[in-house]
Amino acid sequence: MDDNRPLKFLQSFALERRQRQHVNGDGETGKALPAEFADFVLSFRCAPRADASELENVATRLARVGLDVEIRQALHARHGELEPVVGQLLIFVSCPRARLENEWNRSRLQDWLGGMVPLRRTTGGALEVDPDAQDDPSRLLDATNAAHITPAERQRLVHRLITAPESDGGAAIATAAGVDAVVALHDRRFNQNWLRHWAAQWLIDRHDLRRIREHFGDEIALYFAFLQSYVLWLALPAVAGLVWWAFGRSFSWQFGALLVLWGVAFTETWARREADIATYWGVHGVDRARETRRAGFQADSMAADPVTGERVPTFSGAKRWMRRLLGVPVIAALSLLMAAFITLIFALQTFLNEYYAGPFATLLGLTPVVLFSACLPAYTAVCTRVASALTTYENYEYEAEHAAQLTAKIFVFRFLQDQLYLFLTAWVFVPQRDAFGAWVQAAYDTLNSLPSWLLPLAEPGAHAGIKSSATPAAELVQNMLTSFIVTSQIVDLATETGLPLLLRWWHSRSLARASQPAGAVTSRRRHVFASVLAVEPTPVDTWAEAAADCDVPPADIQQQFVARVTEEVALPEYTTFDDYAEMASQFARVAFFSVAWPLAPLAALLNNWLELRTDAAKICSATRRPMPRRVETIGPWLDALRFMCWMSSITNALLVYQFHPNAALLPHADAATMQRFGRTSLSFALVVLLFSEHAFLAVRWAATHVMASWPGAYVRITERARAQSRRRWLERAPAGLRDLGGDGTGAGSSGDDGSGLAAELELGRRAIASWTKVE
Repeated sequence: MDDNRPLKFLQSFALERRQRQHVNGDGETGKALPAEFADFVLSFRCAPRADASELENVATRLARVGLDVEIRQALHARHGELEPVVGQLLIFVSCPRARLENEWNRSRLQDWLGGMVPLRRTTGGALEVDPDAQDDPSRLLDATNAAHITPAERQRLVHRLITAPESDGGAAIATAAGVDAVVALHDRRFNQNWLRHWAAQWLIDRHDLRRIREHFGDEIALYFAFLQSYVLWLALPAVAGLVWWAFGRSFSWQFGALLVLWGVAFTETWARREADIATYWGVHGVDRARETRRAGFQADSMAADPVTGERVPTFSGAKRWMRRLLGVPVIAALSLLMAAFITLIFALQTFLNEYYAGPFATLLGLTPVVLFSACLPAYTAVCTRVASALTTYENYEYEAEHAAQLTAKIFVFRFLQDQLYLFLTAWVFVPQRDAFGAWVQAAYDTLNSLPSWLLPLAEPGAHAGIKSSATPAAELVQNMLTSFIVTSQIVDLATETGLPLLLRWWHSRSLARASQPAGAVTSRRRHVFASVLAVEPTPVDTWAEAAADCDVPPADIQQQFVARVTEEVALPEYTTFDDYAEMASQFARVAFFSVAWPLAPLAALLNNWLELRTDAAKICSATRRPMPRRVETIGPWLDALRFMCWMSSITNALLVYQFHPNAALLPHADAATMQRFGRTSLSFALVVLLFSEHAFLAVRWAATHVMASWPGAYVRITERARAQSRRRWLERAPAGLRDLGGDGTGAGSSGDDGSGLAAELELGRRAIASWTKVE
């Protein structure tokens, strides 16, 4: 392989950067892309001196679907030099404009066949249904041009060509041997402008979301829209919690009721907002369209498509349900094992913090934290792999279904990991702390009764190593909640953003040292290296002039670029799952336990305001460029938030019942009992639980019906389109049908001159008069 041949797309990208409008001065994504821009890079791995048949198979598949291919040796920095990565090749893939336009037309037609309503903007900027395209889909194809495709749309379409099954017109590279990654390259100029722009403003607006959507796709833009909405809604409980905390009012029933109402209002308004966003972005109904099957889908039969009538591969719904039922005991067993492990760590921590008074108490108190931090993430990773295998075994046809089912399974494990500790503290240990203390004392007495040769440290009088648990019950819950919220936010920020960015900086620093030519490097040479490698425009007119101007061979610049691509390929893949899971976990703690620590919403608000920036930095520098996906909802996470709203009505009621110091309607408890246990009447707690849950269901029913009284954007647009369609039909209908008897001319068409009607009216008047006389 001649690696000195200049990459065709790299030359085009460096020379046309200044002329095209892909990114303008303020970082806004434009419409045009050069024809030979490398859309994706495939990482291909094989053993040294292996048969090249697998590589030929991949290249042939790509060429068969109309994609251009260029192959280069992967490079990395080692000991200050750029060296080949043995066993790895980089396959640069670009899509010609004509092929891209054809794929775009195909996608539009697939949307129409899937039931998506075609929309258009009026001259005033309003959104309306396109009546011509709705009746005749060929108008969608005639009005489309590849020059107006955004970068996200381009990558989505090309990625479909690369990974879709061959039966759907793709290259099926996802199942090809040797390919271990399909990566889209970062646009460093866009990333720099994006981060600089967000760092200078407090909140993001719809223009920021539009830029993100055009560059990264609907899924990433919808996540940031959700996060922004969540941040704004957190302001209400944050301010209220600050007031309650200032007055020392923990476990207030008023604040608990406010939290429940807040959760219902947030989830229901977000459900409406995401539907409106999907309408304005033109993706309403995209989940129904289901344009591409999963590469791993395995059909068991062929059936006629209900829309097109074509024979398409399908999988039996009964078989899928049987497979889902087989996975239930597996998920249940893994969940029970996780719950048992967390309970064991909780018991150990409670013993060391509340009862142990022997040597090294402080040091030993860190043992449960180390076990929790080291073992539980590893076990959760195992559970995640099992859940992924089960979901793959269930054999879903489309990616949206697969992702929703996988999320539902993993949510169970994440919920236990994040919330069970607090549940055990409030409703297991606190009510049963005397029994727990008795068990500890009995176990310690048993150890002291053993012979000295069996347990040398168990000497008589060693009971000084055991103390009684004296921490007030309410304080135990508050301390646990505070430590969980603060610690989790710091750890998440460090592990998700801080450490990856630090490692990326170190690798980039090593790569920069390795890429410097021997001898002195002039400032002009540095500028050309920085311009090309950061994917920014050069100040010169031709690629040859750029190389000759600083005496740098094009091959050296290309090697540096390939090394940076190799570095990007090695980055982890970005998915929104972890970010949504983090927000859902935080939402649960705020909704469940803020009544114990009213500052929890404020801590969440500050963290999420920072999360808007750190997530952007993580996407730009610590992960691969996200793969654009069209979505119309946050999926199962909305159901998870609603579920946690329902649970918050129970947890808030129980916490208020258990720890409120002087509630008039609650049973009386003496000061010593309240300090040590709180209220522990199980029957009264059940009454409080049922009352609060039914009140919550009534509130959510009312909120749902109130929201339904204001139709959303999609309903307004489609109803307006139906009215306009009826009006156009009436205008074209014959006169007799158009009038529909509305102006009285229909009666005259029967030949009646009106005398018959007058006679009938006279008979009616006489009948009415006769009723009056009879009375």
